[in-house]
Amino acid sequence: DLTGADLYDVDLTGANLTSADLYGAYLRGADLSGADLRCADLTGADLSDADLTDANLTDADLTDANLTGAIL
Repeated sequence: DLTGADLYDVDLTGANLTSADLYGAYLRGADLSGADLRCADLTGADLSDADLTDANLTDADLTDANLTGAIL
């Protein structure tokens, strides 16, 4: 459970985060390129300036997530 976790600028390249609970997590500037975020709960997460290049967001919940400046 990573609810509300502070993961600022962390390198999660290629990480398996399938069905992860990242509700309200702080992922600003994080490198999530190639990460598997299928079915992840990213509700209210701060993904501003995050790198989501080639990340799998199939069925991920991005309700109210901040994607300002994110690389998709």
